[in-house]
Amino acid sequence: MAKKTSRQAIEKGIRRAIQFLAEGDLEDALFYIAPLIDVTAKERYKNQGVGKRIKEFLRDEQDLIYYLSMQGLYSVPSGVTIMMVRNDDVTEKLGELGDFIYKNVRCARMHDAEIDYELIDLSRNFGVFREGFENDGEPLQPGQIIVSKATVLSLILSVICAPENKRIKLPGTMDLLGILKLNQQDLVGNKTLLMSNLQQIFKK
Repeated sequence: MAKKTSRQAIEKGIRRAIQFLAEGDLEDALFYIAPLIDVTAKERYKNQGVGKRIKEFLRDEQDLIYYLSMQGLYSVPSGVTIMMVRNDDVTEKLGELGDFIYKNVRCARMHDAEIDYELIDLSRNFGVFREGFENDGEPLQPGQIIVSKATVLSLILSVICAPENKRIKLPGTMDLLGILKLNQQDLVGNKTLLMSNLQQIFKK
């Protein structure tokens, strides 16, 4: 039986991901949060394999991921399947966000590899998948997706706010992209509070 990840290990991983994000190192932030997404998903979907449970978790949390990544311009429901296509060719489906996170972040981390920048663009402040903003990064290449600073933050927050992690301790405050500071402990297991604050931010 696999050893269960300790609460302290989850707390340490979250703190390291937040630190790297604050330093602008999105790759290392992703490498620290990706295993914790798996740990959290394992608690939520106890009988599913690693790839499937990670994709299910991100599908569950995509309301947060898309809302924060797109600065509140639109939201998507949790649980629906959003497939990426190559440019405007809707017949060539490349997968969901969870496919890219699992294959190109989580698996790369497990095998001491680097993120493939021909597939994942980490250079932007906002945007996700194939949706970006003017004057924020270079044009995307066919088949390339955006994982912005806001996306990485949303992935970290999805782990913090997951009810499966309600017992973790995270003292201190979190800076939401220079827009708002929130008490980290208040966010633990409390996605409703986070979404309420984000809605107030993006309505201004």
